[in-house]
Amino acid sequence: MSTVPLRHRIPIKKIVVYVVALFFAAWLLLPFYRIVTMSFMHEPDAIQVPPQWFPTDPTFGNYRSFASPDEAQVLVGGRAVQETPYALRNSAIIAISTALLNLIIAVPAAYAFSRLKFRGSKVLLVGYLVTRMVPSIAIIIPFYLMMRSFGLLNTYGALILSYLTFSLPVTIWVLKDFFRAVPRELEDAARVDRCGWFGAMWQVFLPVAAPGLVAAAVFSFMTAWSEFMFALFMTSTKAAKTMPVVAANFATDLNTDFTLMATAGVLAVVPPLVLVLIFQRLIVQGMAAGSVKG
Repeated sequence: MSTVPLRHRIPIKKIVVYVVALFFAAWLLLPFYRIVTMSFMHEPDAIQVPPQWFPTDPTFGNYRSFASPDEAQVLVGGRAVQETPYALRNSAIIAISTALLNLIIAVPAAYAFSRLKFRGSKVLLVGYLVTRMVPSIAIIIPFYLMMRSFGLLNTYGALILSYLTFSLPVTIWVLKDFFRAVPRELEDAARVDRCGWFGAMWQVFLPVAAPGLVAAAVFSFMTAWSEFMFALFMTSTKAAKTMPVVAANFATDLNTDFTLMATAGVLAVVPPLVLVLIFQRLIVQGMAAGSVKG
């Protein structure tokens, strides 16, 4: 009985892996492809059955509508079209501020957990993660009452403080592992060169932990950019509304303009997508390193 040479055998396992990978890639990318193509369609083409997967008569009118909406678009979109530019600005300010404050607070805390020995450090670290595991819906009412008592409703401060509670525990856990990987000899050498704590942090720890810093910053940015529930409860004017809240207002009792909704979705996705593409290498390094360290 003849046998098939190894080089001529069909790699079944590889084929299965590629088919599964293509399936999940299509599962993830097709919805985004759909909203991108819908953003260049006219409304009758977007709601056509069977659906059009490519715009036959592409238009940039949907994007121009956000710069100068007409009365019909304002009516259909529940004024969401007018509020979208302000929402993008608000989301950017809140997300960037959250990411920066997250790093400013987490870096010294992570250094303390990685270098200092003190009683209760493990309990405190576990306590940080426990707070992250509490469902958001369980604390939103106390947060709302606290922000109202401070006069922070409809301000950036209310959302930034809220989002910091979500991102800080994860950032501290990620950075402490990076700081522990820095040999003490490097820190001692920096001290010999008359570097203080800030000098050693700037010249030794932060360069080594750059992938972790970027991964943590992107994580906190994404958390603040896409969060909906806290933003819905704590903002009611365009001075502080974020993009997820405004995007929900495109569906009204009168009608829903699917092309405007798709265009708003594209505008909301582009900033974090560009951020991830720019820092892709550092993000992958940071997530991979954090997944194997304890």
